[in-house]
Amino acid sequence: MNSYAKPLPQPDIDTQPFWDACKGHELRAQRCNACAEFRWPPQAFCPECYAWDFAWTKLSGTGRVDSFVVVHYAAVAPFQPELPYVIAHIAIDGTNERVRLVSNVIDCPWQEVRVGMPVGVVFDDVTAEVTLAKFRPL
Repeated sequence: MNSYAKPLPQPDIDTQPFWDACKGHELRAQRCNACAEFRWPPQAFCPECYAWDFAWTKLSGTGRVDSFVVVHYAAVAPFQPELPYVIAHIAIDGTNERVRLVSNVIDCPWQEVRVGMPVGVVFDDVTAEVTLAKFRPL
């Protein structure tokens, strides 16, 4: 775990709670306390009603592939051993499609990934401090 060579997320004041939840193997997103809409990406105020008050709400951990690309060329050397790999937009269930994560689809041949495919979250503890949310087919 200590020799992870790929780029790592750089949390800020708005995203740190998301990464903390991933570390605890949970998916969470901001939900407005005024209008109950989900906020994604995390931000200071609600884009729907402009309220500032929110709570970090646990998400289902399931969703569907909304779109994807298959990467066949690694511009950054540490990604080379994983070629080809899938990067996807995942629409998370129960969020009215407001929460769409960009992540990898793993444990599935790239040729079998499809738009609409149901997926579930898996957590990859890549370092002692960072856990990434990835998705596999259900």
